[in-house]
Amino acid sequence: MAIEHDFFGVVDEDSSGGLYWSETVDVGEQAVEVTLTADDAAAVAESGLDAAAAVIRSLEGLDSRARDALIAELSQRESVTTQYIDQRVDDMGESLLDLLVHNSGDIAMDVLRSLQLLQVALHPDHTEDDDAFAVFTYSIDPDETDAVLQVSFDDRGDVVAVDDGQT
Repeated sequence: MAIEHDFFGVVDEDSSGGLYWSETVDVGEQAVEVTLTADDAAAVAESGLDAAAAVIRSLEGLDSRARDALIAELSQRESVTTQYIDQRVDDMGESLLDLLVHNSGDIAMDVLRSLQLLQVALHPDHTEDDDAFAVFTYSIDPDETDAVLQVSFDDRGDVVAVDDGQT
């Protein structure tokens, strides 16, 4: 069974009964992989696909909100964001400076400003409160996909979690 949607076109069901759609989208000056997945195609409502399309249309604004959520975590010494920055500084040393697009002297802020948005994963079947409907994945080094920060939004566009992408 395939689902047809005005924005996504025909979204085919995979062999396990789920949905998958993928496209590369420009966000600012970056090419970002956007994927839409659902484990059960029957659980995806038209409103979930409409909300996913709205996320894609609003990627730049949501990217800004995600970065604001990361900045807000800097005040918490044990936050995932602070730990990520500390680990990158320890692991990369002086080579980290080559990846910074801003070098104000505030290393934490400079790292956050320099994060690259790598992927946005949309889950149109996650429309319950506090479900991760959209997950934005960031890294200071796009070649280092094991060391990432993820900011999750619900289907209303509110940040529900910041984590390190480790399962």
